[in-house]
Amino acid sequence: MTFTVTRLLPSAHSLDEFIARRWLIVGYVALLTGLFWLDDTSSYTKLYYGLMAAPALIALIVRPRYWLIVLREPVILAFLALAAWLLLSLLWTSSEDDSSGLAKRPIYVFMMFAACAIIALKNQDHLLKALRFAAMLASLAALVGLAMFLSGPEQDRMIGTGALSNPLLSSHVFGFFCTYWVAVWLTDRDCPSWLSIIFTIPLLAAVLATGSRTPLMAMALTSFWMVALAGRRALYLVAAVIITVIAGIVLMPEILLQRGLSFRPELWSDAIRQASDHFWIGHGYGAEFGFDIAELGFTLTDPHNVQLAVLLELGIVGLALWLLMYLLAFFRCLSQQHHASLQLASALVVYGLAAGLTEGSNFLSRPNENWFLIWIPLSLITAISISLRQEAPRSRTLSRSQLNELLQTARIIEEDGHGVKVAELADGNYLKLFRRKRMVSSALWSPPSRRFADNAKQLQSLGVAAPLIDCFVRVPAAKLDGIIYRPLPGDTLRNRWRSLGDEEREEDIRQFGTFLGQLHQLGVYFRSLHLGNVLMQPNGRLALIDVADMTIAQHALSPWKRRRNLTHMLRYSEDSHWLTVQHISALASGYADRCGQPAARKLEQRLRTISHSAS
Repeated sequence: MTFTVTRLLPSAHSLDEFIARRWLIVGYVALLTGLFWLDDTSSYTKLYYGLMAAPALIALIVRPRYWLIVLREPVILAFLALAAWLLLSLLWTSSEDDSSGLAKRPIYVFMMFAACAIIALKNQDHLLKALRFAAMLASLAALVGLAMFLSGPEQDRMIGTGALSNPLLSSHVFGFFCTYWVAVWLTDRDCPSWLSIIFTIPLLAAVLATGSRTPLMAMALTSFWMVALAGRRALYLVAAVIITVIAGIVLMPEILLQRGLSFRPELWSDAIRQASDHFWIGHGYGAEFGFDIAELGFTLTDPHNVQLAVLLELGIVGLALWLLMYLLAFFRCLSQQHHASLQLASALVVYGLAAGLTEGSNFLSRPNENWFLIWIPLSLITAISISLRQEAPRSRTLSRSQLNELLQTARIIEEDGHGVKVAELADGNYLKLFRRKRMVSSALWSPPSRRFADNAKQLQSLGVAAPLIDCFVRVPAAKLDGIIYRPLPGDTLRNRWRSLGDEEREEDIRQFGTFLGQLHQLGVYFRSLHLGNVLMQPNGRLALIDVADMTIAQHALSPWKRRRNLTHMLRYSEDSHWLTVQHISALASGYADRCGQPAARKLEQRLRTISHSAS
């Protein structure tokens, strides 16, 4: 028996590795691109079963630990609650479809969540690279579709290749990948801007050729969301969307304007009226509806709004669970908004949610075009969230007495009227405590301790030395959260420069100028940047400490942020004298090494202006 178990364990491990690193990745690319090269949606569904659902189930069986990890994700828990309510609604649904077939559909979606999570747990980069490869193929498919549309028999609207059969549904897919490349342009510092623009152009052209206004509206709303996450660079996107819409109106007015609102207000009004008949519990999953629009002369079966479809079938209870799923996803994005991968995933979720405002009704179907609006974006965001959660430092919850016991043998480094802020513990690690200053603040969804840890990790990934995080600390009774970290060896520049002669300090300040230029070029906006927060290590490298109050953009800082950074840094008179009077040329010379002479001259001019204002 022992021999059999020992032989099985390596086999289970090998199978798990093969599934996560090979099988599921191939399946993910096939799911994202299959509609372009398969003949029909039936084949597409079977492809999903064989390349994603089945291997995900096998992985969950051979590695039961995956269940524990996946079922801790709030978005997935909200989906399971929605699925449970959906299954319960089969008791009163008027649907004539087979109940067992309807009951299987939540399982298909759950397997999508599980499959993406398993890939990301092994290697998040593999999931993102598979998505990028699929997006490249989608751009190529858009080119082929455009060529066929322009050279083939005259058609009013482009459909596309493969299993794509309807211009409206095709636009969902093309819009998804177009949004992806735009988000890459905004968030990925490693991807050349020209590359994402090249892949965006055919997809945007394909969206326009379908004649559908839904993806254009969805991308416009997504651009406003990205302004909140990606900052100034996203304003260019807003301008581009406005220009695209104007160009579309000029070039294709009959397609974009002639249809008006397409009877959406009348349709939604009738849908709300029917939903009010079973407001709380809905008509049941799979129920069929008819919407009579007098001007049309025939009956529609689709409310053309995903949220209304949920309300009609699952009632206000189901809609609340549906919205909870999205709220949890957005909450996670806001709490970890500096992660480029989550920014990208959130853009796709916003695109799908916005597109669902005017199209779609089959919110829980077998794999089809609607998945690009709902389940593919949500599964991506949950997979990245699960991966980040597993990588995060462990967390300790302390009582007041345990905290006091910890501080009894500690050396207090900093405190204020509320108590200890920083202490050196007996084992040499540092404890930094944070108090929420206001009842309502960003600390509710993004605690300073989390920001400290995330910023430190991101700085290290950029090649900037920062504290190494040991664990998080929570003291609920005292309304405190904190972090324990290993301090970096060395001395602050302020302390060091006080003991140096002018020539030695001059060389140090030149090095600091280079370091400052490096931070600005990397997009690091350190609001608390001053000489007391920059460390000279024994190896001669500079490092940052106390990194909670910081944002890290995907692109170099704007001139305005650079000026503001300098103004804050020079509030300390001793620092200001060294940097703006005594060694200004050395600072500018070092800054030029990273940012070039024009930027260095602007820096020097700004420093002299500040110096004259102070005097």
